[in-house]
Amino acid sequence: MSQAVWNRLPSMTETMAASQRQLTALATLLQLEKSFRNADTAEALAYTLVNDSRGLIEFRQAALWQIDGAQVVAVSGLAVVDANAPYISWLKQLFKQLSADTSGTIRPLTAEDLKGDCADDWPQWLPAHAVWLPVSAYGATPQAGLLLARESAWTGGELYLLEHVADTFGHAWAALSPKPPFWKQDWLTKKRLMISLAMLFCLLWIPVRQTALAPASVIPAHPTIIRAAIDGVVDRFYVQPNDQVTKDQPLLSLEEETIKNKLTVTRKALAVAEAEYRKTAQQAMFDMDSKAQVNILKSRTEQQEAEVRSMEDWLARIDIKAPHAGIAVFSDVNDWIGKPVTVGERILMVADPADVELEVQLPIADAINLEPDSKVQFFLNVDPTTPVSAVLYFSAYQAEVTPDEALAYRLKARFKQADVLPRIGLKGTAKVFGSRVPFVYYVLRRPLAALRQWMGM
Repeated sequence: MSQAVWNRLPSMTETMAASQRQLTALATLLQLEKSFRNADTAEALAYTLVNDSRGLIEFRQAALWQIDGAQVVAVSGLAVVDANAPYISWLKQLFKQLSADTSGTIRPLTAEDLKGDCADDWPQWLPAHAVWLPVSAYGATPQAGLLLARESAWTGGELYLLEHVADTFGHAWAALSPKPPFWKQDWLTKKRLMISLAMLFCLLWIPVRQTALAPASVIPAHPTIIRAAIDGVVDRFYVQPNDQVTKDQPLLSLEEETIKNKLTVTRKALAVAEAEYRKTAQQAMFDMDSKAQVNILKSRTEQQEAEVRSMEDWLARIDIKAPHAGIAVFSDVNDWIGKPVTVGERILMVADPADVELEVQLPIADAINLEPDSKVQFFLNVDPTTPVSAVLYFSAYQAEVTPDEALAYRLKARFKQADVLPRIGLKGTAKVFGSRVPFVYYVLRRPLAALRQWMGM
């Protein structure tokens, strides 16, 4: 082997050794970062930093200072930090000087860089050379600071490596540390919060219109009520619900057999009364006693005639006809066939399809202050995407029991557009607009009402 080859062997060996050291340092750094991520508490994370970092960079002493809490969190070689120990008390004074610099840059230190008792007592507690590493996350104000000390000076490569360790530790520290209270947060965060609270307070007093949702239905505005003219039983319907009817068109008939039988009996009684009257009138010409009975029999005959006319009038009322043109409004034919009715009982309505209005049942819990001519929007169940506008004109002062067994106020509204009128009987949801109130009242109205009822106020 030539002399040149022998001369190159040491340099190659040194290069391989340097590469091996770099790989070892990289592996140690990765292992340290893994330990940071696996720490489950801030105390365990601080202990790992001040003790396990020695495998990456050589140092003799290490201490971690929490800036916002103003306390020494961890010291190398100690499982528990005694806040009253002389060494810890001196470290607190040292860290207060170092944390006054908020630039967030890494700083090599010696005793000459300090002031007062900290500089004088430096040789008693620390080696000659130290380094201060502010710890922060996401570029925020430093939350903690790491102090490392040893006898030899720090190299540029070591400072760069320590800066990377501090950055990794800062993210883990921010994730595990509890959020500081409001009065200890930085000024920018407090300013943003105060601005947000001020904007929210202003928004709470913006006037908004009260609204309430309630079930509603389309009803005839001026219907004609068809009632039973006599006592009887419904026998037959000639129309179906919502059928168009004309004037004098038969709507329904009552059972006529009973009235016909009564009319037959009454007519026979009238014939008997008339026969007795004629007989007695002939005898009265010769018999004074028979003459006294003539007036009585005449009155009885007139009474039977009146009963016959009454029965004939009843029979004429058997068929009920429409008083005018419109549509027949009632529930179902089968609900009435065979049902006995009394004089004046409501059976159905005849309504004009072009004369309709909106009936709203506003529950007590949703009651709001309503004024005449308040706006109402009606959302049909068959077409909820196209609301129909209406104007409120009637509001009941007293709640009534609805068919759903709930208490509600009855409201009525007129439709604005006469050319677009929904059909009678359609149902949906009405949105009623009330007066303007502050937004805070709009939001808290229901909770305050529930609280008032719960407290009995």
